[in-house]
Amino acid sequence: MSASISELLPAILALSHADKFRLVQLVLAQLAQEDNLETAPIQPSSLPFEPRLFFGVTHQPKTVIDDYLASTREGWM
Repeated sequence: MSASISELLPAILALSHADKFRLVQLVLAQLAQEDNLETAPIQPSSLPFEPRLFFGVTHQPKTVIDDYLASTREGWM
């Protein structure tokens, strides 16, 4: 039995922002697998995305921001 988009939408809307990104990653990985495309394995992030860390980010040195972004992107490459 497969669910329709209209049945899934309420559950998707209830997900957190980070979980929605994870869902998109999983769906894209499944589509790539069905098309026999080679993909990098999805690695769960060791730390969840914390938007509060970006409050006042303009007061941080650029290197701190670059290091943070590089560390959170490692699983995406």
